[in-house]
This record gives sequence, C-alpha cells and structure tokens, in this order.
Amino acid sequence: MKKSFRLAAFVLLFMGTGNHASAEEKVNVAKQGTICGRIVDTSKQTLPGATIYIEKLHTGVTSDMNGYYTFANLTPGTYTVKVSYVGYTPVEMSITIPAGKTLEKNVILNEGLELQEIVVGGAFQGQRRAISAQKSSMGITNVVSADQVGKFPDSNIGDALKRINGINVQYDQGEARFGQVRGTSADLSSVTINGNRLPSAEGDTRNVQLDLIPADMVQTIEVNKVVTADMDGDAIGGSINLITKSTPYKRLLSATAGSGYNWISRKAQLNLGFTYGDRFFNDKLGMMAAVSYQNSPSGSDNVEFEYDTDKQGNVVLVEAQKRQYYVTRERQSYSLALDYDINPNHRITLKGIYNRRHDWENRYRVTYKDLDKTGLDKDGDMQQAAQIETKGGTPDNRNARLELQQTMDFSLGGEHQFGRLSMDWGASYARATEDRPNERYFSLKQDFLGFNVVDAGDRFPYIATDVSLHNGEADDRGKWKVKELSESNQNIYENDWKFKVDFELPLTNGFYGNKLKFGAKYASKTKDKEVTAYDYTKSYSKVSGTAYMDNLASQIRDGFMPGEPYKATDFVSKEYLGSLDLSTLEGKQVLEESSGNYHATENIASTFFRFDQNLGKKMKLMVGLRMEATHIKYNGWNWNVDEAENETLDNTGDSKHNYVNWLPSVLFKYDVNDDFKVRASFTETLSRPKYSALIPCVNVNRKDNELVMGNADLTPTISYNFDLSADYYFKSIGLVSAGVFYKKINDFIVDQVLGNYMYQNYEYKKFTQPKNAGDADLLGVELAYQRDFGFIVPALKCLGFYGTYTYTHTRVNDFNFEGRENEKDLSLPGSPKHTANASLYFEKKGFSARLSYNFASSFIDEMGKVADLDRYYDAVNYMDLNASYTFGKKIKTTFYADATNLLNQPLRYYQGTKDRTMQAEYYGVKVNAGVKVNF
Repeated sequence: MKKSFRLAAFVLLFMGTGNHASAEEKVNVAKQGTICGRIVDTSKQTLPGATIYIEKLHTGVTSDMNGYYTFANLTPGTYTVKVSYVGYTPVEMSITIPAGKTLEKNVILNEGLELQEIVVGGAFQGQRRAISAQKSSMGITNVVSADQVGKFPDSNIGDALKRINGINVQYDQGEARFGQVRGTSADLSSVTINGNRLPSAEGDTRNVQLDLIPADMVQTIEVNKVVTADMDGDAIGGSINLITKSTPYKRLLSATAGSGYNWISRKAQLNLGFTYGDRFFNDKLGMMAAVSYQNSPSGSDNVEFEYDTDKQGNVVLVEAQKRQYYVTRERQSYSLALDYDINPNHRITLKGIYNRRHDWENRYRVTYKDLDKTGLDKDGDMQQAAQIETKGGTPDNRNARLELQQTMDFSLGGEHQFGRLSMDWGASYARATEDRPNERYFSLKQDFLGFNVVDAGDRFPYIATDVSLHNGEADDRGKWKVKELSESNQNIYENDWKFKVDFELPLTNGFYGNKLKFGAKYASKTKDKEVTAYDYTKSYSKVSGTAYMDNLASQIRDGFMPGEPYKATDFVSKEYLGSLDLSTLEGKQVLEESSGNYHATENIASTFFRFDQNLGKKMKLMVGLRMEATHIKYNGWNWNVDEAENETLDNTGDSKHNYVNWLPSVLFKYDVNDDFKVRASFTETLSRPKYSALIPCVNVNRKDNELVMGNADLTPTISYNFDLSADYYFKSIGLVSAGVFYKKINDFIVDQVLGNYMYQNYEYKKFTQPKNAGDADLLGVELAYQRDFGFIVPALKCLGFYGTYTYTHTRVNDFNFEGRENEKDLSLPGSPKHTANASLYFEKKGFSARLSYNFASSFIDEMGKVADLDRYYDAVNYMDLNASYTFGKKIKTTFYADATNLLNQPLRYYQGTKDRTMQAEYYGVKVNAGVKVNF
C-alpha cells in the first residue's frame, strides 16, 4: 500500500509539473494554435506514417500507427499544408490556424494513377503501409501490416515474424514459438503489446510464446531494431511490438471461415474469425471488436538421441528414443478497442486482448537406455534396459495432457494537449498463466537387455531387434515392470501492473526546430511456479498387477517419417491411463518435481528524457537517456536426496538484488532526398536473467549423483549497439536497403555443465548452474529488396519480388566456463550466421499467388561440458505456397488456399557434429482453404 501511495504521489507531482509548464506557456504564448486529425484513404482505411508538412515553417510531423497526427506550437495564420504518402497522390490544402485553439482536420488521400489499376487491397497495399511507416521512422524499424500478414499462410504471430529481415524463429509442434532478432537468442529481445511488455506463460523464461496469438488479431507488427529512450531498455536484439486492432474511421465488418488438413493427425481443422468496428455519438466514440478461433489437430514423428563422453574422452551414444505425438491445438483470441474524443485536445483509449490456447497432447515413447554399457557385468548379466511410456490425462481432458496457456493485456490511456505541451498516460494490467492439470505418465521397464545399435553416431541410429511388451524372461529379473505411474498438477502465473506518463514539448519550428520529450514509468510484477506430483507405482503394482496388459494400443504410425526401421510398438492405451481412479491408490509426493517451485517479485522504476533536433532541412538528431532501477526478490526450494534415497525439501528464504542501469542513445537521420534515407545510431540496452536462473536453490540428487544450483548473483547482460543503414524507396512501391550493425555484449548468460564436481566434500557426476559466462562481439549485415517488375516493362507490374538477407558473425571473449576457458572461435549461443527470405508474388485483377522461402543456418543452442557435447539447432529451409481470388466492391469476397512446409522441414538438433542427431521431429505438409468477406 505504501508503494502504491508513493507511486501515485510521484505521478501526481509529475502531472502537476506538466500543468505548471502548460500554465506558464499560456502566459508566454497565449495565442499559439494546434491542428490535429487523421489521415485515411478513399476506402476510409487509416494511413500510418503519412507526412504532414508546412513549407512556410519548414517543419512537419508524421501520422502514428493509427493514422492520427498532431501539429502543435503554430503561430495563428493561414498556411499551405502538404500531406503525402507512398503510392498516393499528395494533397495540398490551405488551413487557417485559430489563435489559442485546436483545429481538427481529417485528410483523405487518393491512390496514385500508376497504382490504381493493380491495387485491389492486395500485396501492394500492405507494402505501402509498411514502407511508409519505415520511411518516416527515426530509428531502424521493420513493419508488417495486417494486409501483408494476410498475404502469407501464417497462422500465428511467430510465423508472420519469420518474413522480417533479420528475424529467425524456433519451432514447437510445427509452429513458430520464439523469435530471435539480429543473431541474438530469444531471451535477448522483448515482445510487447501496444508498447507494454507481455508476461510469459512459461515458468523458466521471460520469452513470450508467439504461437499464443493468431496472426489475424493484430493490426501491425513493428520490429524496432534501434531502441529509443522512451522505450523499455530490455531489448538487446530488438523490440517486437504487436499493435492490436484500433478503432476505425468508419464502419468495418469482416468474417473468415476455413478448414485444413494434416497428414499425421488425418483430421480436419477449423479456422474462424470475425471483426466489427464503428463510430458512434457523432464519431466521438470508436469501437473495434475482434474474435478468432482455430482448432488444429496435428502431431509429429520424433526420434531423439543422447551422447556423452566416456572415461577416455570418446563420445558415445548412451540413450535413444522414438516418439509419436498426437496434438490438438485450440486457439481462442478476443480483442476490444474503445476510444472517446472528449474534444480535439483530449482523447481517452481502452484496449484489451485475451488469448487462450489449449494443447491436448498424447505422447508414446520407447527409450533404450545405457547403450554405452556393452557386454556383460560382473554377474554375467546384460546391462541395458528399455522403457515404454504413455503420457496422457483424465477423461475430462480427452485422456490427454492438457497445457492451457493464457495471456491478457488491458490498458487504459489518454492523450491530452495543453497548449504546446502534450501528455499521454497509461495504466495497464497483464497476466499470463500456464495450467497442466492431472498430467499422467505410465511407464514400463525391462532390464538385463542387450541391443544391437545400427549406425550409432550417424543421423538416424536404430535398434536392430526391437522390444515388445509381449516378450520377457520367465524369472522376475527380466520381466516388464511398472516403472512409473504418476500424476502432477502445474500452475504458473505472472501478474504485471504498469503505470506511465510522458510529456512532449515542441520548443521551436523551422529548419532548426526541436522538441523535448520526457516521462516516467513504474512496472511491478509477481511470478509464481507451483508443481505438485505424486507417484502411485508401488500401490498400483500391488493392487492391479499386470492389468495393463489387457489395455494396449499399437502406436508409431505407418509412414513414420524418420524412417522405416522405427517399428510400431504396443503401449498402454490413453483410455486406460485416463480411467484409473488414483484416489483409491496410495501415492507418495515426488519432491523433485516441486524443487523448481518459486515466488518472485520484480519492480522496475524508470525515467527518461529525449531531445529531438533538426539540423537544417535534411538532417535530424535525437539524443536521450533512460534510467531503469530494478528491485528483485526471489525464494525457492532446496531438494536433497541422500544415499538411502531419503528426501527433504527446504525453503531457501528470500534473496534480494537491486541495480540501476543508465542507458544513453544517440540517433541520426539524413534525408538525402525524399526517397533516400541514411540512419546511424548508438544505443545501450540490457537483458535481465531468466526467472529460474535467479532462484537461490541447491538441488542435490545423490541417487543420480547430480547437483543443480541457481545463481541469485547473476547480473543483467549489457549491450552497446552501433547501427548504420541506408534505404532507397522506389516510386512504384518498394525499397532497397543495406545496413551494418555491431553489438558489444557483456556478461551473457549460459548454463554451465561440469562433470566430476566437488561440493561439500562430495563428488557429483554432473553439476549445472547458470552463470555470466563472458563477453561477445556481434557484427552483422542486413540487406533487403522489394519491388514489382514494372520497371522492366509495364506489363510486369503484376509480378514482384521480396527478399531479405542477414549475416551475423559472433565471437566469444573471456569465456568464463570451467574447463573451456582456452577454447577459440566460440560463437554466441542462439546466433545463426545466415538468415534469408525470398518471396515471388503475382497479383492481377483480384488473383494473387505467392511462393515463399525462408532459411536460417545452424547455431549453438546450449553449451555442453565439452565442445563435442554442445547442442546445435540445425539449419532450416521452409517453403510455403498460397493463392487467393478477390472480387466485389462494396462487399469484397476472397477465396484462399495455402500449403505450408512443402519441404517437410523437421525440427532438428545435433550434438557436436552435424551427423550426430540429438532430435529430429517431423510435422509433414499442412494445407488450408477458406473464404474471407469484407463488408
């Protein structure tokens, strides 16, 4: 309560200061006027990034992402105002500015004559919205509009992001989940909704799950690769800002219905969407509501392998798995935007978005264990083993493991004009949760086996003679036994409250005009992870014996994509696992599962100032400084297992840590002419450690001889960023751009893995702890080109090409990883050297077709105790094809069809060398078709 009071007092004091400045302004410049409004096209679609320029004053402004503009600090009089936008005919109009008042003036632009014949709400329209926003930006920004997203076969935000220059995505069940910007790992970038950072629904990371949000629920995707002082500083790679649908200029109504098919699940999917927007009460109240629903049965064919080093240092295969996944993914998303224009000087906005994803998953897994133990032991027995496991849930959850992830963000804000001084404020609440109720595992194990492993160390090793539940030795030692029957419940939730107030004060106009922007923000979050698990193995074996043998189901489907040697196997059926009444069995709590539980609070107070200065007609300079003060408090659990397998779980107590970061920024822009822009910048940014890494825990497992420790002393990763870029914008909609960037990254964080580690006079086979592992240099080059082929001959205006390429080179310095300090040429984890996109499109008379290709090279994902055990995320090649036909004027109807993953690209990890597969997971080709109607 005291914190809330101090925060409220601080905000009121800041607002009072702003009002005082405004009152003084009325005394000094009582007759200054303001003009504001919205820029739209003839179809009443808003135009972000439009330029509004007054030649007499040699000054201008640009419209924001919703098409709004404000031109303050104008001396009363009559001016000629020019409004321009890429691909539209400029408008010049004479406007008389009243003394001491605000004039509201909306502007409607017409399409340029050379574009009218080909633009039918298609790819070109989306391109010019994005290009205009990028062209007017002071920093290096990539923008994807909703129109462009609709031209690619992307079901979620992550899939749409991979089309942007310099962005790579990592996959889960065939969908993009995490985004990586400019050769940095996903945890070095931020994801925001309307400028507010989203909380994470996962327990161990700050990364936002991009597959939670359907692609059709956002108006614009904005990737800021250069972070300015008025933005949160935790964005080393960049900031991915998702701008939700805003209130329209006129009534808007659209609906989508479609279906699809996947060859693994062999079931149809369902896609539905609806959007309605309008203005009421003489256009004072605006409203936009949208809903999206997707139900997608799918699955994957998976094999996994684990390697380790033996006593001689040789890399050996120790474990192999084959897995069959069946997944049904249901996405629901709802958004609402309201704004109320009190008068031309004051507007209130309310925005909210809620996303929910159900993931029902069944996994069938065969594990071949101890493959490095060949031959007989001292008693003359074979030493290898096999486990057959079914993962599922209760009948309430379709006998499947349910992962329910939810995110929501609600924000209230206002924009106010007090003479020359403008103020915008905001208050928001965001929440992310993950629930896994009644997650069940049934595992059977057979010991004293010996396997013939074929092609060990190659891409697809396999077991020559497979195991079967119907085979087993007559004596007890060789029989299949119940290894595990368990049920767990997991709850993860994060709550974020944010408050901010910003002021902007134009000081002078003209060639050397300038303005000052300053503000403050307070963010408070709590994060909790709660897992409880019980094991019922002994009780089940005593009560039910081998009853499971009457409830088997064959899995590992025909056509299993890793290859023909991986045969079908009988598993305990999901129906039997779900039907078990565990309340009648005696269970023992599994303390290991609860050892990762924690409670965390994190409070960040920040303030900034930003000064924008025109340096003549063609050059602009922006300097800024941001201060972020971070206060964190964590507590977790210490788990101990002694040699007799006695377990204890003890609370760690609170661990506190406070630090302050000062983040300067300098940006420069040179308009060589209206079509050629050069930008340069220096910024300092940071990345805070993962939640799980900061837990002050010590988890000791004497049974498996492993030790895991948290690290409450981790410091944030700091980056000093230098950028230089040049963009040329074609008259016929398109651009060519080139840029170079360099990041000096200090104190990056990895999980250190050590063998034979001494702790409290005891040697552990494996020790894991996160630590600040050293510094790194990152040098990159970005290239982009997009244009139609009309410059060759006019008849080719219907054809176009979009291509991007990013090269990054990283080098680790002063590597602080015990046992690997002297290694050379190490790369930064999470940094692909090459990423590229290419898209060839055709659009004419309502018909549109696009062939798209996406590539990213392999990169280190996780460090091992030696280089041969480093985990790499393998290179990916994705190809997608989509086509649509649009007709109608007042009611536009679009029929569409698309096919994704035409190359059947697997998710693949390898260990040490490319041929040493660690995981290969195949998803197959997916097809979709449907209809969209816009009224």
